Amino acid sequence: MRFSGIRRPFGRTVVLVSVALLALLSIGVASAQSGQAGGITKEAHNMHQLYVFVLIMAVAVFVVVEGLILFAVFRWRRTSDELPPQFHGSSVVEILWTGIPVLIVVVIFAYSFIVLRQVEHTENPCNTTVNVEGFQFQWAFTYNLDQLGQCPTANGAAKGSFTITGTAAQEPTLVIPVDEPVEFKLTSHDVIHAFYIHDFLYKLDVIPGRDNHFTVTPTKIGTFVGQCAELCGLNHALMRFHVSVLSRADFDKWVAQQPVKIPTPTAAPSGSATAGAGATATPAAGQ
Repeated sequence: MRFSGIRRPFGRTVVLVSVALLALLSIGVASAQSGQAGGITKEAHNMHQLYVFVLIMAVAVFVVVEGLILFAVFRWRRTSDELPPQFHGSSVVEILWTGIPVLIVVVIFAYSFIVLRQVEHTENPCNTTVNVEGFQFQWAFTYNLDQLGQCPTANGAAKGSFTITGTAAQEPTLVIPVDEPVEFKLTSHDVIHAFYIHDFLYKLDVIPGRDNHFTVTPTKIGTFVGQCAELCGLNHALMRFHVSVLSRADFDKWVAQQPVKIPTPTAAPSGSATAGAGATATPAAGQ
């Protein structure tokens, strides 16, 4: 009778603990979906899937470990002064608690490496390219007409450029086309900044003397917010900007409305070294 009285509370405890752990697992999965936005680029989608995968694995490990601890606490809690059976060492248990963590680490490493390869891209001249300059305390976005998503041709692409520069009173707008790779080249001439767009799920430092770059493919039309994510001075909080993702047709219309600065070749003075260099195209007499 004494043992049956013990089994009943133990059974209820196991049920309550199981329900609590299942609820915790469900909350963990829901938090994975709501805790981080899915992003608006192909690369962000891949990073978000990795985030959800790792969080689910972490919650599963937590549930299993805590469940075993609670099970041991309630199953073998002290009911008398009698010493329970003692044993030392178990090859099966030792293999399990060594092999399972190693397997988890290998799986996470492999998946992370795959996502890293999907996110990191090499430079491509056919991509739309935006030259981003961070300065205290705003941003400047420069577009070259021959780097707007059109591959160079034998006849040459359009020449010229235009720059969108932000001020303390007017936050700049970065405009990019949807469903096309867009490359950002980051430079700074004063201090370290950080180019961060929340919906890209990506942040990259802007370091003086170093050219950093990354490429994303936006998948959603809309307006989003970016900012500097590195404390860069007293007015760091003013380094905000907007991101406008447009269709290719609307992007081309926007480009056509911008004041383009076209470089004009300057003639070299007569008799200068430059003029002499240009004259080398004509073979000398007697050759």
